[in-house]
Amino acid sequence: MAGAWVIGVDVGGSKIAAGLVDEQGRVHRRMSLPTPCVHGPPAVISLIADMCRDLGNGAADLRLSVGVGSPGVVDPHSGTVTAATDTLPGWQGTDLAGDLAKATGSRVVVGNDANAFALGEHLHGAGRGVSDVMYVTVGTSVGGALVLQDRLLTGAHHRAGELGHFPIFEAGHRVCSCGRAGHLETVASGPAIAATYARLAGDGTIRDLKEVAERARRGDAAAVTALTQGAEVLGRTLVGLAGVFDPRRVVVGGGVSQIGAHYWTPLRDAFHNSALTVSPAVDIMPAALGDDAGIVGAAALTMTRRNR
Repeated sequence: MAGAWVIGVDVGGSKIAAGLVDEQGRVHRRMSLPTPCVHGPPAVISLIADMCRDLGNGAADLRLSVGVGSPGVVDPHSGTVTAATDTLPGWQGTDLAGDLAKATGSRVVVGNDANAFALGEHLHGAGRGVSDVMYVTVGTSVGGALVLQDRLLTGAHHRAGELGHFPIFEAGHRVCSCGRAGHLETVASGPAIAATYARLAGDGTIRDLKEVAERARRGDAAAVTALTQGAEVLGRTLVGLAGVFDPRRVVVGGGVSQIGAHYWTPLRDAFHNSALTVSPAVDIMPAALGDDAGIVGAAALTMTRRNR
């Protein structure tokens, strides 16, 4: 193998995805395993280290660097998780870069997972060639990142782009994964949409968004309504944020964004119908890298900054 190859790791509450990535953002080997979050951070780090060794097998002479996209607020200089929700119990305070570097012997760079997603899409996906883009991820949680004038904004406390915790009226008193009430994530995330369907249909057994999406495709009115409500509230929120940051494009990724027309039609309608008529047109479009976006972006972190 020639060129600068790195390992990108996308850490999620339900699964960890990793891959061997080249300079052009192409993933040549990939693997995905359930996150052992119930066993605490040491188990998660041990699994990531094992995955890195498997992916780097046969390429030890290259001393592959490792980039990690992690949930929570990440100090990009130290690679430490400074704040996190219950998505990964005990994750707050984890020296992810240091612990993983010890476990692998590799240089490790860590960033927030939404920032990694944005970086991957900006360099190799739907944001390529566009200087000002707002990136959104909608899955188990809701995340976001901002790239303005081709620079990823992290903010004074490394919290820029935390769209999921934006307060919205529609959320009412629903409690967010962060412990506070009234946030976008409680209405627009995958679990929130599934919960909306359960309430509308009176069926508490449905907790999987994929099942809700399938029922919508079969014409289930409650499923269509649940998807529409989640998409519309996100669309209206994004319009407000677009008015503040003035992006040229909005890119939406994550598992929820892959549902199809039952999600994208109300999302686009809410976004465009709520926008100021005097504002220039802003594109809103799906991410291009699919499930590889987090892996590619995490790998790109190693080329943009150094933790250690």
